[in-house]
Amino acid sequence: MADNDTLSKIPDGKPVRVFLPLRNIEERYRAQAVYQQSAAPVFSLIFPPGTVPVEDININKPCIINIDMGGPSLSLEAQISEITSEQHLVMTALQAMSHEQLREFFRVDAVTSVIGRAFPSKTMATSDTDMTMEGETIDISGSGILATFPQKPPEVKHIRLEITLPTDIPETVTALARPIRTVKTVDNKYDVAFHFDDITNEDRDKIIGCCLEIQRRLLRLKVNVKDL
Repeated sequence: MADNDTLSKIPDGKPVRVFLPLRNIEERYRAQAVYQQSAAPVFSLIFPPGTVPVEDININKPCIINIDMGGPSLSLEAQISEITSEQHLVMTALQAMSHEQLREFFRVDAVTSVIGRAFPSKTMATSDTDMTMEGETIDISGSGILATFPQKPPEVKHIRLEITLPTDIPETVTALARPIRTVKTVDNKYDVAFHFDDITNEDRDKIIGCCLEIQRRLLRLKVNVKDL
């Protein structure tokens, strides 16, 4: 169960981001809501009118709630206990994790398109081919990615990454990232580990939501293989 003391620290009436599970689709539905305190581990989420497709919600899967605490964000996994109306969901908290924990816990293998754009410097050529590189991710997390590129990345402090998330409806997120390790592979490509130094909470939420979905797909695949 989630730490009840953690729930008590979330202010009543706090705006939160919610990732709702839907029937017959892997992609989660993102919505804004207001956190309403109750007797922990129970709490409520209040949504604006007409924003939640209550008929399509899968109550058998947990929701992910992201709360900006004015410093490190908090991600909460919770089960829907009751849908009282299209605006009111009663929730039961399952577990709470900071983004620091999510960095390690939700790193998943994922192959998707990534474009890196380097900032020019006095020692770099300024042509478009020198400044832009296209590659693929190897794995992805809320704090960074490991990606492979056909050419060696420019030696700069930061690169702006544009990552296409492998969701049912592809979305592109951007981050200012720092290359922390570059390794040349046997097939003359370059594997580069990036750490996100500047990324919006919304884009980080999208990445974490994507990682959670990929993990669940892999878990279902393992269960199906085991049954066979």
